[in-house]
Amino acid sequence: MQLSPHQARSGFTLIELLVVIAIIAILAALLLPVLTNAKESALRVSCANNLKQIGGGCNVYATDNNDYWPICNWPGPTSSESSAYQTSLACRMADGLVPATQITTGPYGLGTLFFDAGIKNGQVFYCPSVPVNDEYNYSTYAQSGYPWPAIPPGYKYGPNDFIRCGYNYFPEPKATQLFSGLKGNMYLPSVTYPSQPMTFTPPTPPGGTPNQVTEPTPVRTTELNIAKAMAVDSLKEWATINHTYRGNPYGLNAAFPDGHVRFESINGNNAAKSYLPFDKGSLWDNTIAGGPGESTVDGTTTENTPAFRIIMNGFQP
Repeated sequence: MQLSPHQARSGFTLIELLVVIAIIAILAALLLPVLTNAKESALRVSCANNLKQIGGGCNVYATDNNDYWPICNWPGPTSSESSAYQTSLACRMADGLVPATQITTGPYGLGTLFFDAGIKNGQVFYCPSVPVNDEYNYSTYAQSGYPWPAIPPGYKYGPNDFIRCGYNYFPEPKATQLFSGLKGNMYLPSVTYPSQPMTFTPPTPPGGTPNQVTEPTPVRTTELNIAKAMAVDSLKEWATINHTYRGNPYGLNAAFPDGHVRFESINGNNAAKSYLPFDKGSLWDNTIAGGPGESTVDGTTTENTPAFRIIMNGFQP
């Protein structure tokens, strides 16, 4: 029996199947960047919400503490231990111990908001764009049986007893001081603290004992410059800028003392030798400046406090 043309052509030919597969592959290639960018946009919004909560928490803390903001863990630019990464620290743990009751120093910075019951979810202190298992990711310090803040078993960053947050906390005062270096002479918000430190008892961790902490006097709300950022996405190095577009660094979220958050785009803030926040060659290039926060070059970790201060000073509300 002879088949009709319709009956004879009951399936796809190999060529047709390959064409369909090629079309699907092309569509997937076109849609994947769109979906990736949409996901990153959502993460950027979530990050901004975190920073808004942090700004609100700081203002509530100041209301309850004689107008003082949470202390910034910054020993001052003349200290041999001064490093920009310290502005990301929440507290310090006893070596080899993991429970939060074994805090040896602090809390300070954003850790103060947690133990003062202002923000009870430690995840707020971490940008969701940071990869899982990164040193600045929430999951690094919070695992099953080890609620945040903790250093769980298997912690892979060596003998590091610091709990790091995903944001740099660095409230800047109205007072300025002459700064010489990198760009030459310029005025930046002062980090010359009063010579007499303030001794106070920070919030006590659950089940722990009060820790007397002596640090430079924290800044008051009336002393803050509302036009300067007080907390931003981690300023570690160019390659780890949290928010990207099509796989390339795109910008950072910055919170200001009045509680609002602004996305600081690289575009328009990256002119060479301008010393704007994203002047990569002057402030972020590891081979020149050592990175603004904490960078590793040839296995050696370096910090660049001047670059960090210039970047923070450059963010606009």
